[in-house]
Amino acid sequence: MERRAVEALVGRRAELERLEAFALGDEPLVMHIQGIPGIGKTHLLNALAASMGGKGVFVVRIDARWCEPSPAALCRAICREIGAPEFEESPVVAKSLSDGAKRTLLVLDSYESFRLLDSWLRQVFLPLLGDSVRTILSSREPPRPAWRIAPAWRGLFDSMLLEIFSPEVALEYLTAEGVPEGSARELNRVARGHPLALSLGSALYFAGGQVRGSAATRHQVLEHMAELFLEDADSATRQVVQAACLVRTATAPLLAAMLPDIPADEALDRLRALPFVRVGPHGLLVHEAVRGAVTAALKSRDPVRYQAYRRAASQAVRDRYRQAPRSDHWRCTADVLYLLENENLREGFFPTTESPVSVEPARADDWTSISAIIHSLDGPQSRQALEQWWHYHPESFFVVRDEHGGVQGFYQAIVASKVHKNVIGRDPLAASWARDLPRSEDRAATLWLRRSLDRDTGEGPSSGQAACWLDIKRTYLELRPRLRWVYTCYCDAELYRRSFEQLGFRLADEGRPLLDRVMQHTFRLDMGVDSVDGWLGNLLAQETGTATGEAAGHSPLLDEQARELVVSGSRIGLTPLEFGVFAYLVARPNRAVARYELVEAVWGYGKEASTSNVVETVVRSVRQKLGAHRNALETVRGVGYRYRPTT
Repeated sequence: MERRAVEALVGRRAELERLEAFALGDEPLVMHIQGIPGIGKTHLLNALAASMGGKGVFVVRIDARWCEPSPAALCRAICREIGAPEFEESPVVAKSLSDGAKRTLLVLDSYESFRLLDSWLRQVFLPLLGDSVRTILSSREPPRPAWRIAPAWRGLFDSMLLEIFSPEVALEYLTAEGVPEGSARELNRVARGHPLALSLGSALYFAGGQVRGSAATRHQVLEHMAELFLEDADSATRQVVQAACLVRTATAPLLAAMLPDIPADEALDRLRALPFVRVGPHGLLVHEAVRGAVTAALKSRDPVRYQAYRRAASQAVRDRYRQAPRSDHWRCTADVLYLLENENLREGFFPTTESPVSVEPARADDWTSISAIIHSLDGPQSRQALEQWWHYHPESFFVVRDEHGGVQGFYQAIVASKVHKNVIGRDPLAASWARDLPRSEDRAATLWLRRSLDRDTGEGPSSGQAACWLDIKRTYLELRPRLRWVYTCYCDAELYRRSFEQLGFRLADEGRPLLDRVMQHTFRLDMGVDSVDGWLGNLLAQETGTATGEAAGHSPLLDEQARELVVSGSRIGLTPLEFGVFAYLVARPNRAVARYELVEAVWGYGKEASTSNVVETVVRSVRQKLGAHRNALETVRGVGYRYRPTT
């Protein structure tokens, strides 16, 4: 099979030889492969992995589409690939990967899905690897300029652009598939040498369909071929493809929810037979270049069915999240993110546009540039406050670098519980935020985004501001499931108000001070007890109209803001553990929640701690306080507990 994988690689011999030389050579250390969707990046990497097997090179391959874009998740994924214990510490994982006795090739495929990790990989992880490791980054996007301009990577980074096939190679490919030469030439006139388009055209030819028309640009060739392919498909197949294109991966439960009139097994069989569908670890995957065209066409031609599919899929993925173990939460999160239409959230995880800028932790010598931006845009009180932040928490500053390496802007973010008391004492706005959070556990669950400025636009929209907000999503993932509240501020409250409100942020200016006679308006987000995942699920429910009262995780018995029970008109205080357990159960109405899940979520202990009686003690106390409503907390024998909404 390995030999056939290499021999079947048509038109990429030169590229394969170049990658083999890279994997076995001394320099560079990192190779970036770029190519438009369907150009054959993955096939080339398959052939490379096969050829390396006979040359003593150990290949560690990670598909970024299936890995949470956080340092800890990538470290765990690498450990699984090399058969090591699942560590999350970068130095430990890098040492395990850097076995000097053998050459190792680390391959990160679909690298555009790791946009949030690019700076961390470049600055932290890859420099930790030994001389025996070479790394390949395969992406549809070009490499960030920082790879070429950073002094540390000069001479150690190279890139390769995969082009479409020449007419001669395209003809060789099609005739090898059995297409007569005359038909092959006509087919390539439409496919324009695009590898996946040629494959679709070949399948269409043997199915008796006609390859006709043409696309406006070579980037639209695959979309055009997919439309031709679906035109000749039967109605059931078209429906299955349309439904599958709306979700990240197609599974039997999702297809059953979206297409109740088509048996799920039959729907999956129809998908497997298509040349633009691949099998992934979480289900069947429609090629990204095809799904965009199909989804856009469905949305414009049949918006009612488009929304019906989204509603059904939304309910299905949210139901699965409520039942999923902690280890499966990223899969559920990714499914929710893919269904969201809010580009402010989705773009960071499923990028559709290229970005010339990069965001990375600020270095000591960046303060000069950061300070210059602050001095040009803020008054003396605000400048003094931010200087205190830099003095005590320089690690909380992140800079946006332009394509030349200059500091285009910055943002500052930190967990509230880590803030030094002197900063709060000298920053009136931070002090007001702290007064909102008197409990230490609340501060540990709160992220403060104190300032975000662009050198050219200030607070205004820019590529730098957009990059900052995308990078912040990485912090969201790293802090879940503890993260609940997010605070930020802007002098111009109307600048992002509509976008913020769509994300659940609310203006919270009561009791805020003026700095330099200007109000830096506070926006606050409460994600709820389910942290990032619950927040995203609620946003999706709002988009699709599937949110329903208590089913959305609310109870008239609980005042979450006050952390009190409301029983027969009386308010009863809850301890932090009582509130954590009851709120967690309320957020999952009618679902049996295991004891170990409560221990992990509320206490933060491992699964092994669930054998103690700590949960039973807290539940007993909450029941006593519920009084006549004590039966709302049910014991599920052999499992744990269930909250039944009151009627």
